[in-house]
Amino acid sequence: MQVTGKAIIRVNGSELRTADEATLKPGGVSREPVKGSGKVHGFTETTEAPELECTVYHTADTSLADIMKITDATVIFETDTGKRFVLTGAFVTDAVSLKVKGGEVDVKMSAITCEED
Repeated sequence: MQVTGKAIIRVNGSELRTADEATLKPGGVSREPVKGSGKVHGFTETTEAPELECTVYHTADTSLADIMKITDATVIFETDTGKRFVLTGAFVTDAVSLKVKGGEVDVKMSAITCEED
């Protein structure tokens, strides 16, 4: 059985030139134990937003300004095992920087929703 080893990432239909080490956190619920009197009494839940981190290769047609302007986007995260995740309302969360050695731009995004397709 194949294990996921890479993903293709598309923003509003345009494929990003990405390295293989992208990370997707689909979001959902995070739980934390509630403790006291030497016991665990239960747990509390908090909502976690979807997050995507990837490295984009910088070429002559790569615009850092355009990457920074990504808001309200539809992002497709398609793995080499055939699983697809659709992020809606996606937006870049951090200012990007260009690493000259390797021509790499680290991109972090969040989204309103992430659905497994």
